[in-house]
Amino acid sequence: MLRFIDGISEKFGQIATGLFFIIGLMISYEVVARYVFFAPTTWAEEGARLLQLWATYLAMGYVLRRNGLIRITVLTEMIGATGRRYLEILSLVWILVFCCFAFWLGIEVVLESIEVGRATATMNQVPKFWTESAIPIGFFILILQALAQIWRQIRNEGDLGEHTPDLSI
Repeated sequence: MLRFIDGISEKFGQIATGLFFIIGLMISYEVVARYVFFAPTTWAEEGARLLQLWATYLAMGYVLRRNGLIRITVLTEMIGATGRRYLEILSLVWILVFCCFAFWLGIEVVLESIEVGRATATMNQVPKFWTESAIPIGFFILILQALAQIWRQIRNEGDLGEHTPDLSI
């Protein structure tokens, strides 16, 4: 099951990477169209924003899996490995609780947007649920990954070796 969850996070991390690349292409196209040909697009800025939301939310599980979240380690360095493990479990549980809350509220917002037919206030009138759907989907992926990370910590497999970047402050 852990491999399956890790695979989901990895796959969506790859998708997010592709989306960020596409965003770069879209913005580059917009800059050339606007400042070289004096013909700005109506879709590039809004499309880039939509893809940026999706890329960011889809990457959350991947970032947690790779231990890429910001950590303040001043206090945790003073306690032993067992204490750090318990603090890691506590922080993962806190992440899990927040994710469940965000997932639930995200679903409510998406359903409400679909029900009332909310759209962006731009020329393109993009349905709002297109961007809002990224929230519950991204947080669901993060819920799965948080559960996997908690299980690893309980089994004392918290060290991910080469996957653990040193992002300490």
